[in-house]
This record gives sequence, C-alpha cells and structure tokens, in this order.
Amino acid sequence: MKKLIISIPVFALLILGGCMKKGEQGPLENLDESYIFDPVDKNGAYAEQFLTDIYANMPNGWNRINNSMLDVATDDAVPSMNGSDIEELIFGRVSPFINPEDAWVKNYTGIRKCNVFLEKIDRVPKIEETRNFWKAEARFLRILFYFELVKRYGGVPLMGDKIPTLQDDLSYPRASYEACVNYMVTELDAIRGLVRKEPLPDSEYGRISEGVVLALKARVLLYAASPLFNEGNVGATAAQKAVAGYTDVSPAAVQARWKKAADAANDLIQLGVYGLETSANYLNIFVTRKHKEIIFSYLRANTNDVEQNNGPVGHTKFGFKGYTSPTEDLAEAFLMKNGKAITEAGSGFNPNNPATNRDNRFAIVFFYNGVKYMNRNTELWEGGLDNPTGTSIVKTKTGYYLKKFMYNAANSTALATQAHNFPLFRYSDVLLSFAEATNEADGPTQDAIDKLNQVRSRGGFTTPIAAGVTKEELRELIRHERRVELCFEEHRYWDLRRWKTAETLLNKTLSGNHIVKNPDNTFTYSKVPAGQIRFEAPKMYFYPIQQNELYRNRNLIQNPGW
Repeated sequence: MKKLIISIPVFALLILGGCMKKGEQGPLENLDESYIFDPVDKNGAYAEQFLTDIYANMPNGWNRINNSMLDVATDDAVPSMNGSDIEELIFGRVSPFINPEDAWVKNYTGIRKCNVFLEKIDRVPKIEETRNFWKAEARFLRILFYFELVKRYGGVPLMGDKIPTLQDDLSYPRASYEACVNYMVTELDAIRGLVRKEPLPDSEYGRISEGVVLALKARVLLYAASPLFNEGNVGATAAQKAVAGYTDVSPAAVQARWKKAADAANDLIQLGVYGLETSANYLNIFVTRKHKEIIFSYLRANTNDVEQNNGPVGHTKFGFKGYTSPTEDLAEAFLMKNGKAITEAGSGFNPNNPATNRDNRFAIVFFYNGVKYMNRNTELWEGGLDNPTGTSIVKTKTGYYLKKFMYNAANSTALATQAHNFPLFRYSDVLLSFAEATNEADGPTQDAIDKLNQVRSRGGFTTPIAAGVTKEELRELIRHERRVELCFEEHRYWDLRRWKTAETLLNKTLSGNHIVKNPDNTFTYSKVPAGQIRFEAPKMYFYPIQQNELYRNRNLIQNPGW
C-alpha cells in the first residue's frame, strides 16, 4: 500500500539532462532515460518510480495556495490570513501575468511525462501484463491532466503522443472544446478494459482501476453538459466561442449530453463496488486511507499538517494556525434535521448548541464555539483563547474554523499523525452527478430523487425528498446538497462556474458569526460582514492563458476579456 504514497515530484520537465553512468549513486532526477527505462532491469524499478512521479502531478488539495484552500475563493470561506495569494482569485485580480491557481505548465508537464513513459516503457523487460497496466495508468493520468486544463481554460492544444523538443515547432493551436471532450471520452473508453479491476490488493491500492476511469468519464461529461458550455458560449469571435463550449446548443443536443453524463455515472454505480458510509461513521471517509466511499485520492504519508494549518489558534502547544475561516453563509446551508433552515421560524435552532438537531455533518465540518477539541472547549468569542484580540493576529474572521478532514481528537492531549489523502473522486459525488444529470435530461425521476436521498440521509433528516418536486426545485436541492456534502473538496469553486451562477453568488459581502461572552457566561451571537468576494462575468468563467505562453506560441488565442 505504500507504493503509491506520493511525496515530492522527482523528475524535471524535459527529463533529458542527466548524465550519470550505470552503477553511480545519486538522486533519480539526475538519471537519464536510458537508465530509467533500462532494457536489463527486469523489475522495472526506476520505470515504476517514474510512473509514480507522474501521479505526483495530480491535484493535491488542502492549503495549496499560499496556505489557503481553493474554497476560500468561494462563498464558503474566507482566508484568516491577510495578504494571501488567494486574494487574487477572491477579488478578481488575476491576469495573463498573475494567477496563483494557474495550471498550464504543471499539467502539460504531466502530459509530457506520460508521453515519455508510453514511448519508453516497452524497453523495460517487466512482464507484459504489468507493463500494459502501467501504460493504461499513464493514459488515464494524461486525460486527468487534460481535464484539469479544460475546466480552467476551455479547449487547449492536444498533443497526442508527441514529445516535442526545443528544436520542434511548438506552435500548436487550441483544439475546440468539443474536440477536447471527445478525445478525453474516447481515451477513457479505450482504457476501461485495460486497467485493473476492483477490488485492488493493498499492494496496488492508489493505482488506476476501472472505477477510477468511470469516475473521470462521468465528471468530464457532467461538466460538458453544464450551462457554461451549452448556453451561447463566452467569446467575441468564432474561434473564442469554439474553445469555450459547444457550437450546437440546441435543446436536443444539450439533453443528449446530460443523458450521456447520467449514463456514465450509472455505469460506475452499477459496478456495485463502492458505497456510502453510514451517518455515524461519516468522519471515517476522511481519516482512513482505504475506504469504500473513496474511489480515488491523492495518497500521502500520514501527517498532521491539515490540523496544524487549520486548527483553532488557541492551541499554541500544537502550532495550529487557523488559516481557514468557514463563512456563516456555509454554516447556514446546513439545515436542521426537520428540513428547515436555521433562520426559519419553527426550526428549533439554538445558537448556544448549534449542532443539536442539525444536519449530522455540521459537527464534522466546523469548529464552533464550545465544541471540545484537544481536551478543552473551543473559545470563539471575542477575546477567547481561539479568537484573541489584536488586528495583526491570524485568527478566525467568521467565528468558525475548519474541522473537516481532522481525526476525532476531542479528548486528546497530544497531536497524532493520520491519513490525509485528498479525495479526487467520491461515491457520494457520483450519486449527486447522476441525480443532477438525470434531472436535467429527463426531469425529476424517482431514480434521481432516490440517489439524492441516499446522500442526504447521512444528515439525519426526518423527511426525505418526496416525489412531486419540480425539475427546478430538484435542481436547487441537488446543488444545495453538493455544497454541503462536498465542501472544501474543491467542487464548489468549479460548480459555480459550470452552472454560470458565479456572477450572482460570488459578488457579495460574506458573513461571519460575531460572538460576545456576557458577564453571566452566556453568549450573544450576531451575523456580521466578514469579507467581500468579486466575480467579473463573463471573462472570469475561464482563466487567462499566461502571457509568456502566448509569446512562445503565436497560434494560441487568448480567452475573451483578458
């Protein structure tokens, strides 16, 4: 199981510069390709390490942008630390010269590595069955990197199996959005039967399996059917429009795309391999390396960095930095078990006991005032241990800290390490994708409602969603559930873009919870402004291509508005 635990990438982009001789010792990045893909290495040890290094180019989540999570560039959180690079995204200050979330070089680096591996691996005398598995893995990873590019930029240059050198003409034009989607889906269909089948043995856990291939296909098609790419494309010219979405946006064509997305999600569901965790054990999803609900994740060695980066700052003994402040907007999205919002009359909400009779997941996601952690109650009132006075202190801006992904340490007195494997594909996401795509294609079918209820049931709601809801009502219920179930897993940032709702939901003042401790040891809670967020439509629906890429490749066209 340790084989696929990913640490620091080893190889440089070109992987051409090494000059070591066989038998010499040194870092693997200093080895040339003839050493790595060695015709006499029957175990293929270096070739396998090369492949493992490609996995390190996958999205890895957590506090990856100057100590901030991507979700703080949505309405779900604000950064506790002022001056983080994430503010460029929050306030719409990205440009062709500045983008802390730019992914162009990283993903094309991964694509190049995949192509090198595919070209060279047959030199290695590893048994053919294993080499075929490895090749299918590399092809999958190549498509994952293309998806990460396409969801940010729209259509991008498709390299095929090319491994360009500095002497080659690198002026590749951008393919249309439709061509990119077709390429990704065709490749995923081709490798479905070439990868390992579930269940994977522990020695191979973390590698690509049939379910992983189906999960990426379902996501590619879900995005492709979404409004951003099907409602009259962003762009001033025909070329810009072609890379920003489909040119055929007739109702029949759009419905067919939603149907394909539903079918792809259903293919994975019908494997019968994955399942939902129970409500009582919901936390296990995020603190267990191998779990029935996790289809694929970025595996890492056991750490405590998520706790240290996001835990309440009053625990100075453990070095907690409290970088993530979930908003009151997100907190209010977690309903009471009677299905009412906490702001509704008759909800039964008690701010002094916010987790009581609440969606069960609330207590997993939030550090709220009074919750026990590390053997003491969290103090989030103004001047409390976890919300100290002083404007220059990094501390909560909202009256909450992020608790999701942390192990149960209510009574702990020492900080342990645990599995922190960023979930890339989860079964609950697949169920919600099926419900969304089915509802958009065929309306509020009972099957779509059932899949939504399966995920919602973990909240402990007393009444499930019943037949009779309209298509529009079910759409909003599914979108709401995605926000709650998948928060801080880098979904909402992209969901609001693909739904084309970012211009409404990301142009506003975000709220926090201001808490005052009274002389009688009671508390007064008030909703207060906690930050601003800005989204300029339509240009911010796609990232700008870096200017230096445009200088190098005159055949690239820039996205509109940049």
